[in-house]
Formats: sequence, structure tokens, C-alpha cells
Amino acid sequence: MNAPSESQHRSRAHDPEGRRRDVLTAARRLFAAKGYAQTSIRAIAAAADVNQALVITYFGGKQALFMEAVGRFEIPGDALAGGRGDLGARLARAYVGRWENLTDDDPWPALVRSAVSDEASRQLLRSALETQLAVPLGQALGDDGDGPVRNAMVQCLIGGMIMERYIYALEPACSLPAAAFEAALAALLQHAITGSLTSGDQGTATP
Repeated sequence: MNAPSESQHRSRAHDPEGRRRDVLTAARRLFAAKGYAQTSIRAIAAAADVNQALVITYFGGKQALFMEAVGRFEIPGDALAGGRGDLGARLARAYVGRWENLTDDDPWPALVRSAVSDEASRQLLRSALETQLAVPLGQALGDDGDGPVRNAMVQCLIGGMIMERYIYALEPACSLPAAAFEAALAALLQHAITGSLTSGDQGTATP
């Protein structure tokens, strides 16, 4: 690949939004390929053909750059606003749809994998999940009574299905048709949301 000419450098110097996009593109590609822990600001700057100081100026640091590069997945507002009666199906649709349609350069799988052994990655993932999942679920399910238990079970089911089907690709989960997988997950989530939390009791909680 030819190095950028002097005229190209001058042109990019007057295109801050273009350089910002270049940094985001390079960050997304490197985070997906190497994971959060193994990707440095220096490497991202080099790949985007800018200096490190400019990356810091634009984004403040690696964590903020990662979150902007990958985007913040949020539970759709209509999924949380429709009451508890079929909340399980709406959550299953949102999360299975998100993970079934990941692009090859999406860094989220790399972050999840690296969080197992890297503390910085673990802290970033914990912070993201707290904002994107735990807090909105707490608002939907309540913060008292059995709300926290139901919240915890929903998070465990969603986290477990991501690890089983999309991160480790374990059988039989990874080979199930997406529609069947989503339907089964929806049923389990719904039980966690409105079903009995007592062994042997098949009743349901009031929505």
C-alpha cells in the first residue's frame, strides 16, 4: 500500500470528521481482531495514520473509543414498555436478533472472550452490561420484593445463551435454527420474569 502523499495529508488535516471516522474504523477492526486488552491507542493511531494525541483528543481514552466504535446496544424501549406479560419474547427477539446479525468486524465477541482473563476488559464489560441490561431490567422488574432475583435470572439466561451459542459455539446450541432457539429462550425468560421462583410450584406471579 502506498504511503499517503503530502497533499493527502494536507487534505485530511482539514477534514477532522474524516480523520475521526478513520480512527473509528481502525479501532473497530483492531478490537475485533485482537480484543480489547491487546489493542493499544498507539496501534489504532498507526492504522488510522494519525498521531496518538489526536486519538486522545477525539475520544479521551481507549474505553470511550471502544464504546463509540462498537456502539451501545440498548434494550429497545418498546420491549420494556409493553408490560411483563410477553417481556420474555421481546427480550429474546432483541438479543437473538442482535447476535445473529453481528458483522465480522464487530468487537463485542472479542471483548467478551478477553473479559474472562483480562481485568480491564472485565471492568469494561461489567460497566456496559450494568448500563445496558441491569439498570433497565431493574426498572422493568422492580428493585424490591422478588424483582432483584428475577433480574438476576434474566441476566444469567441472556449471558449464558450468548456464551453457549455465540462465543464458544457449543453444540447443540450453535446448530439450532435461530427461530427455535429464540422461542425456547423466550419461554425461559418469561418464566424468570413471571413464573414461580419456588421449586415445585407451577403458579405464576402477577404481571
